[in-house]
Amino acid sequence: MKNKLAKGILVAVISLMLVACRSNSSDVPSLSTDDTQRVKSTAVVEEEPRDDEAKVMAFVQCMRDEGIEFKDPVVDSDGNVQRPELVEGVAVSREELGAAYEVCGKHLEGLTLGRERQDVSERVDELVALATCLRDKGYDVDDPTAETLDQWGADFRVEFDWDDPKAKAAYEACSSTD
Repeated sequence: MKNKLAKGILVAVISLMLVACRSNSSDVPSLSTDDTQRVKSTAVVEEEPRDDEAKVMAFVQCMRDEGIEFKDPVVDSDGNVQRPELVEGVAVSREELGAAYEVCGKHLEGLTLGRERQDVSERVDELVALATCLRDKGYDVDDPTAETLDQWGADFRVEFDWDDPKAKAAYEACSSTD
């Protein structure tokens, strides 16, 4: 008796679900493929900066889309992304590889493969202390960051008034605190 009752309840629940899913009501969402029921996406997708692994993965996927089979990117224990490699046994001509690279090379912009990442945090700290000291002495000097370190150094060498004896003395005083 319990088994028949359970089956009856199960059939009733399934029937209700099927009826609800087939609703033609305009205020009930449907999984219909009818053109009148399609929802247009209005989301604006902005490309965010990608990390090295994501850049290499985008490159590898693009190359695969171009018919060149690459292995998935490898990241070593230090977090360095290694150069992508062809799948073993794949024969590709230089012309084929060059044509695919023309399409996909854009994904590798700003990327250095397989090199060890230098820890620049100590150098950044030293230069922030230098910039702070120079500001305390009345000079307009921005703080460097790990991302702007090279450009900051180049700009500093050009823009700092090395011909002014007071500026040079301030630099030497601030540099000696390193």
